[in-house]
Amino acid sequence: MPFAPLATKMQAVGRQSGLNFTFGMIDFPRSPDSTALGLNSRGDIVGFYGPNVPLYEGTEQSFLLEGNNFQELIYPGASYTGALGINKSRKIVGWYTNPGDNVHSFLRKGKAYTNIDYPGFDNTIASNINDAGVVIGIQYDNAGTTVHGFVLNKGVYTTIDPPTSVFTEPLSINSAGVIVGYYADQNSVSHGFIYQKGQFTTVDYPGASNTDLTSINDQGQMMGGYGDDAIIGDEDWPTPNPFFLDQGVFTPFTLPVGDVQVTWTYTFNGDRFVGMYVDGLGNVEGFEATISQ
Repeated sequence: MPFAPLATKMQAVGRQSGLNFTFGMIDFPRSPDSTALGLNSRGDIVGFYGPNVPLYEGTEQSFLLEGNNFQELIYPGASYTGALGINKSRKIVGWYTNPGDNVHSFLRKGKAYTNIDYPGFDNTIASNINDAGVVIGIQYDNAGTTVHGFVLNKGVYTTIDPPTSVFTEPLSINSAGVIVGYYADQNSVSHGFIYQKGQFTTVDYPGASNTDLTSINDQGQMMGGYGDDAIIGDEDWPTPNPFFLDQGVFTPFTLPVGDVQVTWTYTFNGDRFVGMYVDGLGNVEGFEATISQ
């Protein structure tokens, strides 16, 4: 059912290191925590809401925000639903689960849901979809010792793993099919990667212990996170510091909204991006933002 939004247009404006930012909060009505994860060229947003909403924790439900209207997204019969990506045709991908069951993924077109399960693996999470309908995500067995990335294009699954990776997570794919994400090596160090035309490029923030690439737009500009984990309450938040990457130049930034301990960006579309931040009390807030140089 649709809900009227609460505080979705409370904005803050900031300028840092030659970049201009305008931020707006995304708060699902009557929910203690919200995230904004997927963004299309129409400005539609998908995300999570509920208590304790870090990704894949199995406590969340999802929403679609079109204009000023929220709509709940619940996979039929599922206990938990996680919408992660949306394209300009409003095709939505994500995951769902039931207690004691494996993790399955879905593609939502209109009101209809279709399952996405990588053949031969127990668990599948579809993380994003581009405007051509190409889906990316991860697959893993119940042992969880190795997590592989995948691309699903016209019904064909392809595994993608950077060399030396023991955990690969593709997170964003642009219209040209360029994929970014991160992988963990055998020393549990996280590196960002770019995957283009069958070739991997590793991306590390200068001097940082860990790096993630989380999003890429059609202009080839990227966002991600870096640094040591932040511990807030009982939660461990990796790569808590965000950056903007354009033509090889890293620009770190912070949100101009007060007590921000962790910032995760998710989808970068044109000059707009969405994500979430965590304050010192562990509260999770979704946001949308524009960026210009």
